[in-house]
Amino acid sequence: MRQLTPLFLALFLVIVGLSVPGGNARAGDIYCNNQGHDCSDRPSLGATMVRATAVPAGGYGEAPPQQNTANNSSATNSAVSSPAAGANERLKQDATRTAVQKDVATSRAEQCKQAKEKYQQSVEARRVYRVNKAGEREYLSDTEADQARLNARLEMDRSCGSSAS
Repeated sequence: MRQLTPLFLALFLVIVGLSVPGGNARAGDIYCNNQGHDCSDRPSLGATMVRATAVPAGGYGEAPPQQNTANNSSATNSAVSSPAAGANERLKQDATRTAVQKDVATSRAEQCKQAKEKYQQSVEARRVYRVNKAGEREYLSDTEADQARLNARLEMDRSCGSSAS
């Protein structure tokens, strides 16, 4: 009976080791999520293997066989730098996207400001006019002035949003 206890314990550990998620992962394996930020030695859903160290044929007790170090180091560097390069590229794209959004917002704010000024001037002016090709003022009739004010208001709404006042 005493001899069966260690046997059952060993069998239990083998079964538990195989049933644990990531139990088949080799020592030295590293798994990272899609963004490359969260890495672990245990695989998770959606994670990709970044680096795996080779296990010697006889196990960990023996020295690994000698290989061409130039090929070995370049393979390791490409495996490790690939997710990092992808993450750097995504960071650059995010920074560019943010800069573009900032420029667009600045441009829209300037257009809104100009549209508000134009509308405000058309409302405050007693007489609305336009300048003809000769550079002379042509005063608008009341209906034309009302239409010009309406057009200025519509332009302001398009530039600033419908709740701009």
